Amino acid sequence: METLQPYISLFVQIPIVFIFVWFSINMLDKFLRALEKRDEQLAKRDEQFQVFLEQQRKSSFDAMGHMTGRFADEIKALGKDIAELRGKIK
Repeated sequence: METLQPYISLFVQIPIVFIFVWFSINMLDKFLRALEKRDEQLAKRDEQFQVFLEQQRKSSFDAMGHMTGRFADEIKALGKDIAELRGKIK
């Protein structure tokens, strides 16, 4: 009986270790699946933000182009006014 005592102790510990390993692997699998889901959501959010930034950039360039045209028209008008005033001064 004394020779069986270490084996009995070992046979009791094996299922406990197996349950611990199984639980650890299960928890790791759930954690990795949650990380993948989070990464997918972050990628989707990033893609939406990139689309938004592209739209903002396009509207900003359009607005700058419009402003450049208006400034050019104002400068031409000022040039005509200055030439008109010079003609009156002389």
